[in-house]
Amino acid sequence: MFTLFLTGIESAPPGALPRLPALERLLARARLRTLEESPWAYLATLAGGTARDWPVGPVSALGDAMDAPRACLRVEPLGADAAQAGAFRLPAGQLEIRRGEAEALAAAFIEQFGADGWRLEVAVPERWYLVAHGDTAVAAGWQGFEVPAQALEDDVRPAPPEPGLRRLLSEIELLFHEHPVNAARRERGAPLIAGLHAWGGGVLERPGSAPGAPAAAGEEPFLAGLRRLGVVQGAADRLDPYGIAWPAAIETFDLASLADIERRWAAPLLAALLRGRLDGVRIVTGRRAHETRRAAALRFWRRPRPVAELC
Repeated sequence: MFTLFLTGIESAPPGALPRLPALERLLARARLRTLEESPWAYLATLAGGTARDWPVGPVSALGDAMDAPRACLRVEPLGADAAQAGAFRLPAGQLEIRRGEAEALAAAFIEQFGADGWRLEVAVPERWYLVAHGDTAVAAGWQGFEVPAQALEDDVRPAPPEPGLRRLLSEIELLFHEHPVNAARRERGAPLIAGLHAWGGGVLERPGSAPGAPAAAGEEPFLAGLRRLGVVQGAADRLDPYGIAWPAAIETFDLASLADIERRWAAPLLAALLRGRLDGVRIVTGRRAHETRRAAALRFWRRPRPVAELC
């Protein structure tokens, strides 16, 4: 069964998604299964391991072509509207962060917290990494940290539960609030870069590969990191019967990318399923796996509906 990860699509506002005929048909005729783990942990399972073997933060950093940090958290900058009305938080993809802005905030963080063993590194403006050196990672409780399944009810990227990290994130909000980057953004009416959502922490202890590694393609950095470790292979044939695709990272997933995903992935996968080249297609969203076998794909009475209703 081919697995296509579309984590982030379930958070799209109702009515915002375009019509996507192939994707709608696959979802409408699928058998639903609730995930008991995060999509990243599920990918690790498909690759023959667990999120303890390949923690999301360090492996994602590898996928983003960074030096291999042994212990780190994956970080998404969060925003607030310029008027700071209420506690409204905007995801990174809506902030239009410039590279220079991200690097200036990271430099301010290192100046204030670097002596305590912390470093903030920018992979792309929408995705950063909070790196802990030496004993700092152990003190922060990152040994064997794994995303708890129960947290998925609220967020597929829950923050680590350790109180010290929560305090650090609160101090970062104060640091960012008065920074010149946000003063300039406030002047031009842009959303403020108000804080950080840190998640997926862990210590990379086992950089080994797994036997029978599946073929995998896409831009999600955790998948790219598994590829660098030899846990998954590069996908020469994207319709490999046991293949995996994760086209867009959750921080940069947007509605504009869906037309390309429909053309490059959903439509060819549906065609391969109907022609018998695949036995099944599994689509993984934030909290569910939608599994469509060939016989189910032919059930014309299960009429396609907008994707937002199916996710």
